[in-house]
Amino acid sequence: MDGKREERKERAEAARQHAERMKHQRKIRSRVLMIVGALAVITVGVLAARRGSQEGRVWSDEHGHWHVP
Repeated sequence: MDGKREERKERAEAARQHAERMKHQRKIRSRVLMIVGALAVITVGVLAARRGSQEGRVWSDEHGHWHVP
């Protein structure tokens, strides 16, 4: 009887440890995705600001984009 009880305890402990590892991995993944998302938004903003403020470019309504004279 004690053998089965010990086996159940070991399985329960292994399951608990696995759940803790999965929780930790989800937390890390979430943080990484948040950082990557924030960097992407910042990059797009910086590139858009740089592109819009470049001097010497002329907007072409006919072509729908900027031209450098």
